[in-house]
This record gives sequence, C-alpha cells and structure tokens, in this order.
Amino acid sequence: MDLPFRLLNVFSIEGDPFSGNPLAVLTDAGGLSDAEMQSWARQFNLSETAFVTSHDGAGRASARIFTPGHEMPFAGHPTLGTAAVIASLASAPLDEVTLTVPAGDIPVTRLGAGWSLTAPVATTRAVTSSQADLAAGLGVDPHVVVRSDALWVGAGVEQLIVRVDSVAGVRACRPDAVAMAEHMTSPGRPPHVYVWAWTGPRSIEARLFYTQDGAVHEDPATGSACANLGAWLVHQGSRDVSVDVSQGTAVGRPSVLLLEIDPEGTVHVGGRVEHVGSGTCVARDVPVSDGTGA
Repeated sequence: MDLPFRLLNVFSIEGDPFSGNPLAVLTDAGGLSDAEMQSWARQFNLSETAFVTSHDGAGRASARIFTPGHEMPFAGHPTLGTAAVIASLASAPLDEVTLTVPAGDIPVTRLGAGWSLTAPVATTRAVTSSQADLAAGLGVDPHVVVRSDALWVGAGVEQLIVRVDSVAGVRACRPDAVAMAEHMTSPGRPPHVYVWAWTGPRSIEARLFYTQDGAVHEDPATGSACANLGAWLVHQGSRDVSVDVSQGTAVGRPSVLLLEIDPEGTVHVGGRVEHVGSGTCVARDVPVSDGTGA
C-alpha cells in the first residue's frame, strides 16, 4: 500500500526556508488503523503528523492528528497545513476549506500566502497550582510568574496559559518534567504549558512546553495554544484586536503566528504555509509497534 505525503512548514517566515513548524500530511490515509497512524507519526517524528481520511475534492475533508506519542483532537499547524494540501488537491481553486477533526468542524480560509482558522469556542477553568508551583515547573524565579491570571483554556485542546512579567522571563524558562507533571497536567493528557509575555502593544513572544516519555520538549509554533491565548484575551475583555505572536527561536525554528480577535470575540489564528516536498511511504503488512520498545 502506497501512502503519498506532503511536507510543509507552517507559520513560516518569508525568505527563511527553515522557519515555521514542520508538518507531514498523508493524503490518502483512510485505510489506516489508529495504531498504524500512530506508528507513522512516530516514524516521521515531527511535533504532529496529519492523516487525511477523506475529502470530497470541493473543500470538505476529514483528518486525524497524531504526535509521536498520542492523538490530538485539534492542533493548529496541522489544520492550516492540511487545509493547504486539500486546496491543492481540489479540481478548482479553493479559498475556503472545512476540516473535520475529532474536536469538530474547523473552518479555514486562505490568507495571502497562508491560511487562517476559526478556533472552536473555548472553555476555561481555574488554576489551583501556586505561583511557586508554576515557577518550579517552568524553572524560573517565582516573582517572574503572573499567577493572578494563569488559566486553563481549551479551544479544541486544553493547555495551561501562563503569563510572565517580561520577555526575559519567557527566554529564561528551563522547565522541569517532574514539576510539570505534578503541577501542570490536564486530566488524561501529558502537561502542556504556554508561557508568554507582551513585547509591544500588539506583539507577543511565547513558548510551548510539553512532556513526552518523561522528557520536556518545546514546540516551534503552536496554533492551538495561540487560539487558547486568544480565548484568554477574550476572557480578559479583548475584542477587535490583532497580535503578532513570535515563537520557535529557542529551538532554531523562528515562527510568526497571526492572532486575530474579531468584534464578536471569535478567535482566528493564521500564518504562512510553505510546501517543502512530497513523496510516498510504502506500508507493508508487518506487526505495528506499541511504542514500548519491548
């Protein structure tokens, strides 16, 4: 069984071919089992791999999104990258795509050289961890953390949103996996924490940390977390604003995410999408690993 795929950089910067968050999209994955999708995501070993399970050629498609360790109900850069691929597969030019993922239907529209998604309506819940707990998880001094407005936010996928007092605080983070697991864990999922600070009236620098197999990883550009940040801003009363969010410099993949909150408080996340390459995987009838290495 041949499995065609596309490689893309999402939230990339014009003129920098190795910016943005890399993504693999398998375009004909409807015949794969859950375990096979997980194994292919582990094979690509990117932050996420998207699997198109169906598309109608006219802008509607269904997809699944996997990290190397688990499935995601929604993720931003796979949604934008998959929308770009679906548009390229259509028989006529498309400026709008609706992508169905486990979190629901996500409308995506063309935005210049990229795409923009409309985020699901978010849920929020209070944070019970103390300022010292959050600081321990991030590996910073407690005074750096703005505990008063830390919030769990879920616009498709729940993450912990933590503001720090300066961009220096963002850059100083050296997270601790054990403290993250203790103080920054959403039920049923490994820790995901989005730390950020204002760098100007309409600009933010952010980093997303998560754990996998007991180790801390950092994502180059996180559309779902940017959507949650937008929902956080809506929770604080923001409307009709646009913000440029910088991410990924610390891991050598500088990225820019375009966050927009419309007058009604709906959150949109967009960015540049660049095609990098394409190819074909050869799927053989072999036992699928359970990932334990046993």
